[in-house]
Amino acid sequence: MELKKLLITGCGRSGTFYATDVWRSLGLDIRHERPVPSHGSMGKDGMASWFMTVDDPNPPFGPSAIGYEFDFVLHLVRHPLKVIPSVAQLLLGKGSLSQRYIEENVPEIQLNSEECSLEPRDQLILLSARYWYHWNLLAQEKASETIQVEQLIPELPRLCEFLEVEYKPRVADKISKTTNARWQYVREEPWVVEWAEIQTLDSSLVEKIRNLAALYGY
Repeated sequence: MELKKLLITGCGRSGTFYATDVWRSLGLDIRHERPVPSHGSMGKDGMASWFMTVDDPNPPFGPSAIGYEFDFVLHLVRHPLKVIPSVAQLLLGKGSLSQRYIEENVPEIQLNSEECSLEPRDQLILLSARYWYHWNLLAQEKASETIQVEQLIPELPRLCEFLEVEYKPRVADKISKTTNARWQYVREEPWVVEWAEIQTLDSSLVEKIRNLAALYGY
């Protein structure tokens, strides 16, 4: 097993790209799974990849988690009503590699025959909601700690001390909170999803998501 300092994981669209820039600003060689230089491969100090929540040998992008161990696994979370529509728009649908990867590792998200007759947007929202719930459970099991993306900066001094990284006040603060890869994949306006919409698609799922979100502090 190859030992690295840090893995940042969780659901896609939860701020992993932003967190990558935060840690890089502090001097760590952390790469993101997004396949653009200098990302797409394992960094000297670690990786940010939602694919590495599971030990699958064939992620669509970036390295597999197999063969690596990490001093610290950071499970990054974001409010479900922000993640779910973003995942629906960016990661799922049209035979995407990400959707196939998710369904292979979390078959519970797949639609039944009745749900396959839903409108395309409703199908994507339902898949994304199930993904948020089940993928976060997997990441939570793997993680050293779960942290809201909004609390990453306040928690940096403590995390830096644990990881033996020099904390540089105000350096990470300069990283834009809007840092993400959305613009590379979709140009349309962000979807807005409310609890009532998910309730109509899967009433039992809403309660599970809200309970887990509350556990994460939302």
